[in-house]
Amino acid sequence: MMEKILVDREKRYNTILELIEKYDLPVVCGKINYPGKNKNTKEGQKLFLGLMQSLKIKFHSYAEFSQVLGGYDGSSILIVVKMDPLEAKYIGVDIEENHCLGRLFDIDVYSRDGSSIGREKINKDARRCILCNDDARVCIKTNRHSLEEIIERINRLIAKY
Repeated sequence: MMEKILVDREKRYNTILELIEKYDLPVVCGKINYPGKNKNTKEGQKLFLGLMQSLKIKFHSYAEFSQVLGGYDGSSILIVVKMDPLEAKYIGVDIEENHCLGRLFDIDVYSRDGSSIGREKINKDARRCILCNDDARVCIKTNRHSLEEIIERINRLIAKY
């Protein structure tokens, strides 16, 4: 299953590069931070609908084209935007930080050269862990929390929503 997820991620990135080449504009990619091998749970799909709605509202007046992808890596939405990629990243981070489920959203912005714009480019701190509020990358690398703990917390947040 993990191999299929990795293949889907590569396909998504190739689609992003194709869109950048076709439109010569940045691409916003929205997906869900849902751990584990099954990215297509009922909870994950509810979460994705909330993300998609937020992105469509925030980028409505800048969108040249949008496309929803599905697969083993879960659903994602790609939006080609007619705007500065750093401005798009600010909007994406604002959603991640202020939407009630934003901690579960993963909003990436790809510039015209195909590179992803990191939070540090707009002077924002790294993402925080949903369980302990430490740097999320540290928790992931050290396997600080069990998959079950993380999924339980995520599903509780979704149920509240």
